[in-house]
Amino acid sequence: MGGRKRIFYVNLHFVFKIGIIMRIYQHINRLLFAVGLLVVLFSGGLQAQEEAALGSERTIDSAMAISPAFMPVYTAALPTIFFHPMNYTPVDTSIFHTAEYDPLWQNKNIYQSLGIDGQAHKNMIFDYAHDLGFSMITLPYELYFKQQKDLKYYNVQTSFTNLAYTFGISGENSFQATHAQRIRQCEFVVDLDGYSNKGYFIHQGANKFNLDFIFHYETPNKIYGITASYILNHGKFSENGGLADYHSFADRNVREENATNNLSSFNVLFSNASTLINTHDAQMMQYVNFKDKKGHYFGTLTHTFQFKYLKSTFYDQDLNNAFYHDRYYINTDTTNDTLQYYKIINSLQWSNFEPLDTQSSKNYFIRLAGGIRHEYVNAHMPFYIGNSFTLFARTSIRLFKVWDIYGSIDYSFLSYNKNDATAHAIATFALNRKHKHYIGLQADFYRVSPDYFYSYYVGNNSLWYNDLQKENNLKLSAYWTLFDYKVSFNYFMLNHHVFINQNFTPQVAEKSINIIQLNAFAPLRIHNFYMDVNMSLQHSTQPYVRVPLFAGKLYAAYCFRIFKNRLRVQIGGDLMYNTLYFADAYNPLLHQFYYQERTKVGNYLYFNANITLQVERIAFYFRAGNIIAGLFSYKYFTTPYYPMQGQNFELGITWRFYD
Repeated sequence: MGGRKRIFYVNLHFVFKIGIIMRIYQHINRLLFAVGLLVVLFSGGLQAQEEAALGSERTIDSAMAISPAFMPVYTAALPTIFFHPMNYTPVDTSIFHTAEYDPLWQNKNIYQSLGIDGQAHKNMIFDYAHDLGFSMITLPYELYFKQQKDLKYYNVQTSFTNLAYTFGISGENSFQATHAQRIRQCEFVVDLDGYSNKGYFIHQGANKFNLDFIFHYETPNKIYGITASYILNHGKFSENGGLADYHSFADRNVREENATNNLSSFNVLFSNASTLINTHDAQMMQYVNFKDKKGHYFGTLTHTFQFKYLKSTFYDQDLNNAFYHDRYYINTDTTNDTLQYYKIINSLQWSNFEPLDTQSSKNYFIRLAGGIRHEYVNAHMPFYIGNSFTLFARTSIRLFKVWDIYGSIDYSFLSYNKNDATAHAIATFALNRKHKHYIGLQADFYRVSPDYFYSYYVGNNSLWYNDLQKENNLKLSAYWTLFDYKVSFNYFMLNHHVFINQNFTPQVAEKSINIIQLNAFAPLRIHNFYMDVNMSLQHSTQPYVRVPLFAGKLYAAYCFRIFKNRLRVQIGGDLMYNTLYFADAYNPLLHQFYYQERTKVGNYLYFNANITLQVERIAFYFRAGNIIAGLFSYKYFTTPYYPMQGQNFELGITWRFYD
């Protein structure tokens, strides 16, 4: 009888949940109808304005062309110190990805996170890359804190502006604004975005702000050019350290209604801890093209200057002795750890192509670049002052119309990075360039010093001095692409791999680590039906690198038009799933994920649904996240002790402008 009662209560609970969802669905339908009506009315006014503008008195923009509802806009990665030919791609003006307002929700990204947008995260799909030069610490904010290589250079006829705002229940807000402008020989790009999230549990929140801009000028004769860029990353986080008891949340019975309404009743590790991080990254690249009076080109000399600054502060009081393992080196009442450093980089190089050159369509060519780079570093806590030099060379060759070969090599000497070296080689065979049909092989080798943070660190609760060997890492890849479809097989061999262990100290893996990986990305487009599939199979021979056997995302949507084709509607949803594994936990004191073998996470299906309404250049969207949370279990964790959001809702708007 007891079993029948439990089944009855579970079924009753399930029916109750379905009833709630149906009521929410009814309210959503009413809301969407009202929004749709407003959009249609607004679109009529907007279209009337545009028709008037295109009437007898047509408006002419600064490009001496009629301003349409859409003007082609192309972007490419901004050239950094080691620049490559630029590959421009058009700005995505579809509404397929509109609701993926946050990088963590984008189908191309499969990450574990701390439960809410804007906080620390770690890629579930293993990869390894290391920029040559001194590295103090690698912060776990890859998708939120920008670097120079993340900036986009816009190729516009006159100007382009994109605005987006999202509001989520309970206190999530995000804002993005991008403006690109061309004025004669000058181009400007300004990008601003921010997140404000109060969280759901005690002392859980994130406030993030990013500002970056690009300026480019080239003389009319194209002899001299200059590109300047700047990035500000600001993050302030309320660090609760996760739940004190994983099982108190995860193992609840699905009939417990009150558990989802009073999340502040769950104990957390920290109630007062906070992290403040600020980074500044300024770069200036100026170049001179050597040409004679007849226009013959003899190469380009480029000078690049870069200044990078980072300051991070972790503050806590009423210290949790169990978490800190009773280790106090400075103060037993308060932790106020600050890590701060800056570095100045100058590089000089010669190349037989310009920094803003696009990829050549010629059947045969050879491109060369080489130079020297100097780096000065000044760090505080831990203390470090050093100079290093790096020699580098690059080549890009096309042979027999179908072979593209790329190679690079770098070598550093002096100070902490003495004898560091990297080498990269890519060989691609073009089966059909028009259809972007390629097969290729890639090899990457790194012999680099670990982040300085792993070697020397002084804090209130952490102190170590390690004489670490250089990491020797190899990556071999084979891949196939067709349009945007891609399948790749990767093999990693890691030697002297450094990680943070369960005692919150750096440790070197005793054995070599081998990782095999199969990745596939398939964007299906059939008439009005769209679907993106992103999945990965992985295996690691050692437990020091934790990866799920399978991790994947699927996003599907259907689009149609109503109200005389004025209103475009998209109904979609996305799924995320990964197999059960010992995911790395997170230590906010060190800003690092660390190895653990106590708690497994995964084997949970995250399902989100969205609907988008678009008229002209404006799109409204509604997103319902983690819809099935609590229906079957509460084990929705991607990082141990940090639950993901339960059922949540967001409303947003995006608006594009063309001159």
